[in-house]
Amino acid sequence: MTPIVARPSRPLANRRVIAGYTQERLAEALGVDRSTIGRWERGEQLPQPWQRPDLACTLGVTLEQLDGLLRPPRTIPAGDVPELRPA
Repeated sequence: MTPIVARPSRPLANRRVIAGYTQERLAEALGVDRSTIGRWERGEQLPQPWQRPDLACTLGVTLEQLDGLLRPPRTIPAGDVPELRPA
């Protein structure tokens, strides 16, 4: 069996893996299509408000924590990144 590895840039996917679900199993648990789970994880679409309580419960998080998982990752503009110099 191939281990499932979570990606740090996809917090919802990470939480799904930690909770022990594949996209397909989570989709079955929530009554949605597997492709819907993928769109949520990629940030292409957000769960509907009425889906969020079940999603949070299934993943073992609060609604507030779920909101954090659904928030897009913060990016730093290239000009704001300090230059690294060797010591």
